[in-house]
Amino acid sequence: MDFDALYRGESPGEGMPAMTTPPWDTKAPKESVVAWHGAGWVHGDVLDIGCGLGDNAIYLAKNGYRVTGLDISPTALITAERRAADAGVDVTFAVTDSTRLQGYTDAFDTIVDSGMFHCLDDDGKRSYAAAAHRATRPDATLLISCFSDANPSDDKWPRPAVSEQTLRDVLGGANWDIESLEPATMRRELDGAEVEMTFWYVRARRRTSP
Repeated sequence: MDFDALYRGESPGEGMPAMTTPPWDTKAPKESVVAWHGAGWVHGDVLDIGCGLGDNAIYLAKNGYRVTGLDISPTALITAERRAADAGVDVTFAVTDSTRLQGYTDAFDTIVDSGMFHCLDDDGKRSYAAAAHRATRPDATLLISCFSDANPSDDKWPRPAVSEQTLRDVLGGANWDIESLEPATMRRELDGAEVEMTFWYVRARRRTSP
């Protein structure tokens, strides 16, 4: 999927319709990010990876964190920067490939990922987990919200599916220890109808490389 085309209001891929507004643009932080902050799991310097339009990063900055928001879409970050300015908070935004995180080493204590992990293919997931390890400091926390394989198939709104085993294999293979992995169900409005979606909420701690 071409996410920059999507944010420009163009078709993001063959057979996929253009969208005026992405369905995930709620102009508010995601429930997962609010819950993680409330539980005290966000700490130190924070990376919002796949930050999109910036609402999660802005929420965390409002709560006193030093936040960097990275995304592959320059178009999305134009909106993110504007929203941060309107909110009166300082967030560092940059265009970066999440599977490489080039230029970031030992830089963060928490990584927040609300809906990006499931967008990657198998190789991309593994590269992302390894890059996240390199970009973080000892005892860093990785917080992921991603689509579960428990979601029924939907031809109109196809969603990626991530299994529990995939999460355990990918994160464990990149020296992340999963401390909690829980299902969560939310309702979203798509085309004027409420749709139930099932996610995984993951909390993992950075393990020192052997």
